[in-house]
Amino acid sequence: MELRNLRHFLALAETLNYRIAAERLHLTQPALTRSIMALERELGVRLFDRDKRQVTLTADGAKLLERAREVVCDTDRLAAAAGAIRARRRHEVRVALYGVALAELTHPVIEAFCERYPGVSVRVYDADFHRGLDPLLSGEYDVALARLNADRQAVTRVPVFTEPTLVHLWKGHPLASAAAVDVTEILDDPWATPDVESDFWVCGDQRDGAALIGCHARSGAEMCSAVAYQHMVGLTPLSGTRMFPHPGVCALPPKDPIRSVAVVAYPQTGHSPAAPAFAEVACQIARRGTGVQYAQLAS
Repeated sequence: MELRNLRHFLALAETLNYRIAAERLHLTQPALTRSIMALERELGVRLFDRDKRQVTLTADGAKLLERAREVVCDTDRLAAAAGAIRARRRHEVRVALYGVALAELTHPVIEAFCERYPGVSVRVYDADFHRGLDPLLSGEYDVALARLNADRQAVTRVPVFTEPTLVHLWKGHPLASAAAVDVTEILDDPWATPDVESDFWVCGDQRDGAALIGCHARSGAEMCSAVAYQHMVGLTPLSGTRMFPHPGVCALPPKDPIRSVAVVAYPQTGHSPAAPAFAEVACQIARRGTGVQYAQLAS
């Protein structure tokens, strides 16, 4: 049995939408369909009922779902442990930058870590939003610099600072000239979001129902393009307007302030010994003065 087929099964079971699941997995919809059909043939059971309107788990699919999660989780833990062993052997730490990461604090933190641990090699990667934190949990990365406003399963989250979040609108949006935006007025617009797992970036706490997702962006630049040219809306940290400026996008404050939390994240188990040390360095550098406009130290 191919592990990737189980991952495809989980993604479709979680979204019940072939398009969204395929985007999350970086697959075409036909490729995802073939993968699900291959798994069904191998298991000898039908996992989903599907028609033109909806996709639902069958009773057999529901029974197998939890066990599939356990198998994939166990495999990820094994990969994470192997990744930590490799990192220790190489004296290397692999740092993933998600979007704006720690904004203007990103370079000072990495530089300070290099100075404090000169025997450790640091490799930095631009992370793809679509993959979420899976590469971190599987051992592909040792540390992630990201925006996480809530705890995530199997992830240690060390808050460094918070900063204001702005609303992104395309230049021709009816509210583009407003001094501030009431997000309840744009909840029915299509949203561009960088996170397939969290509803923070679509103002989930202010909704009665599900958000209309226009796209799941792979990067800050892709999110700006979706807003500018596909006339979507979205949220971005204030530092994102400095790091990813776009002439077709207006960035406005929400009437009720929304703050994003900049964190250092790493796996709870099997992590590299360098990961907690990296988080400690980040917090120490932030306490000296973040250098990030309107940022506040995380409590």
